[in-house]
Amino acid sequence: MYHPFSVTETLNISWQILKKNFATIAVYTILAFVITAVSGFVIYNLITDNLLASIGIVFLLISVSFLYLGFIKLVFQLIDKQYYDFEFADIVPKIKMLVSYIILLVLVSTMAVFVTNAIKALDEGFVKYVLGIFSAIFFEIFFLFYFPICACFIVDDNSWPFESVAQSFKLIKGSFLKYFLLFLVIETLALIGSFTVIGLIFVVPFVNILLAVAYRKLIFSHLDVDDDVTETV
Repeated sequence: MYHPFSVTETLNISWQILKKNFATIAVYTILAFVITAVSGFVIYNLITDNLLASIGIVFLLISVSFLYLGFIKLVFQLIDKQYYDFEFADIVPKIKMLVSYIILLVLVSTMAVFVTNAIKALDEGFVKYVLGIFSAIFFEIFFLFYFPICACFIVDDNSWPFESVAQSFKLIKGSFLKYFLLFLVIETLALIGSFTVIGLIFVVPFVNILLAVAYRKLIFSHLDVDDDVTETV
């Protein structure tokens, strides 16, 4: 039976996944948080050599990307675990995934900086004001709206950077308003969670679970097949 994308169902499935696998998700989240916090502290407070600090920042970028992709892989394994058991090796991102994700992240970030600086160099006036607002909205929406789906394609479909962008635009196009509603829910959760560290530790994994489940349900909504995601919980 064909199942259209549903925000309510996505929220319910995501909550069930978090609730039934809380220990696994909590351990991974706390471990990732500790690794990131310790690495960041060492790089920004203990390393004084500029070259070593630069190398450390690159290492931190790779580490955070690795942990993020690993969490996405973990969520997909939890979604599919009714079909097969998985091991630690199954949640380790492949080199291609890591390279594709970092390339996309660096390219889009560089483009955002370049466009922002180009607009700042313009003479003061209405054009500069409009372009500034437009560019800020465009990059914010891409990073928060489309980029997570790109990451899901990179992990789940082993896509290349630009391929994942095309896939994400195509996937969301048919359910834009519903996905936008989910996006507003995610923004609200992120705002609430940002008040405390404990809140962030809870909200960040739940938001990423939401995005992974939304990705899977959007995939099924484009296929004339039964939506097995609803059976995982």
